[in-house]
Amino acid sequence: MIKVSEEIDLETQQTIDDICELVELYYNDKGECCKFCKPTIMSVECLYRAFADVANDGVNTWFWENGTFSWSSKEKYWAWEKYKT
Repeated sequence: MIKVSEEIDLETQQTIDDICELVELYYNDKGECCKFCKPTIMSVECLYRAFADVANDGVNTWFWENGTFSWSSKEKYWAWEKYKT
Protein backbone atom coordinates (compact mmCIF):
# COMPACT_ATOMS: atom_id res chain seq x y z
CA MET A 1 0.00 0.00 0.00
CA ILE A 2 1.33 3.42 -0.93
CA LYS A 3 0.41 6.97 0.01
CA VAL A 4 -0.89 8.84 -3.04
CA SER A 5 -2.49 11.97 -1.58
CA GLU A 6 -3.71 13.72 1.55
CA GLU A 7 -7.21 14.62 2.67
CA ILE A 8 -7.21 18.31 3.61
CA ASP A 9 -9.68 20.20 5.81
CA LEU A 10 -10.87 23.02 3.53
CA GLU A 11 -11.41 25.45 6.41
CA THR A 12 -8.12 24.96 8.25
CA GLN A 13 -5.96 23.61 5.41
CA GLN A 14 -4.72 20.99 7.86
CA THR A 15 -4.08 17.41 6.76
CA ILE A 16 -6.84 15.15 8.05
CA ASP A 17 -5.59 11.80 6.80
CA ASP A 18 -3.48 10.09 4.15
CA ILE A 19 -5.13 8.68 1.04
CA CYS A 20 -3.62 5.33 0.10
CA GLU A 21 -3.87 2.83 -2.73
CA LEU A 22 -3.32 -0.91 -2.65
CA VAL A 23 -0.55 -1.77 -5.14
CA GLU A 24 1.99 -4.41 -6.03
CA LEU A 25 5.46 -3.05 -5.24
CA TYR A 26 8.56 -3.96 -7.22
CA TYR A 27 12.09 -3.76 -5.84
CA ASN A 28 15.46 -3.40 -7.56
CA ASP A 29 18.57 -5.51 -6.88
CA LYS A 30 19.42 -3.27 -3.91
CA GLY A 31 16.06 -3.99 -2.27
CA GLU A 32 14.76 -0.47 -2.94
CA CYS A 33 11.26 0.30 -4.24
CA CYS A 34 11.46 1.14 -7.91
CA LYS A 35 7.91 0.88 -9.31
CA PHE A 36 4.35 -0.17 -8.60
CA CYS A 37 1.31 -1.39 -10.49
CA LYS A 38 -2.33 -2.30 -9.95
CA PRO A 39 -2.60 -5.37 -7.73
CA THR A 40 -3.87 -8.65 -9.06
CA ILE A 41 -6.30 -10.09 -6.54
CA MET A 42 -8.05 -13.11 -7.95
CA SER A 43 -8.95 -15.05 -4.83
CA VAL A 44 -9.65 -14.70 -1.14
CA GLU A 45 -6.17 -16.07 -0.48
CA CYS A 46 -4.60 -13.28 -2.59
CA LEU A 47 -6.64 -10.71 -0.69
CA TYR A 48 -5.51 -12.19 2.62
CA ARG A 49 -1.84 -12.07 1.53
CA ALA A 50 -2.27 -8.42 0.51
CA PHE A 51 -3.84 -7.66 3.89
CA ALA A 52 -0.99 -9.45 5.68
CA ASP A 53 1.63 -7.49 3.67
CA VAL A 54 0.02 -4.17 4.59
CA ALA A 55 -0.37 -5.22 8.23
CA ASN A 56 3.33 -6.19 8.35
CA ASP A 57 4.85 -3.42 6.20
CA GLY A 58 2.49 -0.49 6.77
CA VAL A 59 2.02 2.26 4.20
CA ASN A 60 4.95 2.94 1.88
CA THR A 61 5.57 6.68 1.53
CA TRP A 62 8.68 6.56 -0.69
CA PHE A 63 6.80 7.41 -3.89
CA TRP A 64 4.91 10.26 -2.14
CA GLU A 65 8.17 11.70 -0.80
CA ASN A 66 10.05 11.36 -4.10
CA GLY A 67 7.55 12.44 -6.74
CA THR A 68 4.05 13.58 -7.58
CA PHE A 69 0.85 11.68 -8.25
CA SER A 70 -1.94 12.55 -10.64
CA TRP A 71 -5.08 10.63 -11.50
CA SER A 72 -5.01 9.18 -15.00
CA SER A 73 -8.53 9.22 -16.44
CA LYS A 74 -7.36 7.05 -19.32
CA GLU A 75 -5.80 4.37 -17.09
CA LYS A 76 -8.27 4.89 -14.24
CA TYR A 77 -5.30 4.72 -11.91
CA TRP A 78 -2.60 6.85 -10.38
CA ALA A 79 0.23 8.15 -12.54
CA TRP A 80 3.49 8.96 -10.76
CA GLU A 81 6.35 11.16 -11.87
CA LYS A 82 9.65 11.21 -10.00
CA TYR A 83 11.02 14.58 -8.93
CA LYS A 84 13.75 15.85 -11.24
CA THR A 85 17.16 15.87 -9.57
